Amino acid sequence: MPSKKVAVKRNPNLDWAIGLLGGQPVPTKQDKFKPLKGYEGVMEENGEETILKDLYVKNPSAHLIKEFEIRLKEFIKENLRPEHPYKSPTKVEVILGFDIPEKRFYDVDVDNLSKYVLDCMNGLVFEDDSQVIKLLAMKEIHPWNTNGLMIGVNIIDNPAKSWFNVKLFYMEDVAE
Repeated sequence: MPSKKVAVKRNPNLDWAIGLLGGQPVPTKQDKFKPLKGYEGVMEENGEETILKDLYVKNPSAHLIKEFEIRLKEFIKENLRPEHPYKSPTKVEVILGFDIPEKRFYDVDVDNLSKYVLDCMNGLVFEDDSQVIKLLAMKEIHPWNTNGLMIGVNIIDNPAKSWFNVKLFYMEDVAE
């Protein structure tokens, strides 16, 4: 089957964007530990043992998490512009896209992935992640069953420029 060539281009409506495809999965802090199944050791009257909850052991591959953080921060630094980090009180919105193999898709939470990436961006893309006033995060099963991370950032100096101006509720005057 002939291969198809494609060009990947940054959306011109973003102030800053980077993307990684392939390689190690984006970790979460939860990946540092793996759960254990443990029992209290005391037999109940019905013959069952009490299962202990919240038992974890450090994951032997926890060093890979630190290695990924170092690589991601280096990739971010390589792609920064002179205006980075955006100085406070500049407000930004961040769009995160996570491509995940199907095997891992249901094992990882999008909020934990987002927190990890925002922590890596802190001090590099913006001074502090408290400047992030809007966050859109998506995880998808990649069609090639590989890992990927796409990051887009917009400066919010004009509310009309925002990518997501969705109001969940609104107020309406009512007649008395």
